[in-house]
Amino acid sequence: MAHVRAWKRSDLAAIQNVAWETWDDAYGAFIPEADRKFFHEAYYALNKLRNLYDSKVVEGCVAVANKQVVGYSKTYWNSQRAEFFITSLYVLPEFQKLGLGKQMLEFGMEAAQAYGVDRIWLGVMIDNKPALDWYRRQGFLFVESRPFTIGKTTIDDLIGYKLIEN
Repeated sequence: MAHVRAWKRSDLAAIQNVAWETWDDAYGAFIPEADRKFFHEAYYALNKLRNLYDSKVVEGCVAVANKQVVGYSKTYWNSQRAEFFITSLYVLPEFQKLGLGKQMLEFGMEAAQAYGVDRIWLGVMIDNKPALDWYRRQGFLFVESRPFTIGKTTIDDLIGYKLIEN
């Protein structure tokens, strides 16, 4: 049975793997492997993940199926702008379309409510059409484009939000 739960410190190596495995599927067509590897090593090294896990403004959850972590999501509270972001949401390709992404999105929306905000924000690379379509089906409205750099590759990141229903 697949389910979503809050992340644990012991999940960090599995999260590192989920990120790498999903990036090939999601970004492989438009971001060279060397750039993906550079970004992964810079932001998904275990010491970086431990720092995020210990942060007071970052929360996360994992999707578990067959007793293994098959997805994860991370959120971030930007107190300066009073905005709550989903900064990562990944599900291994073979476990997509099981509702796990939606459960992790709901986990993030529940976390956002503790900050008293009326919406949750995220960014999606413009060339990641399947994710962009999925977020639109979930009710996200994209209102801005910002450059996002991974290694030597810069791509437009669409920034959008979804209103939180009370």
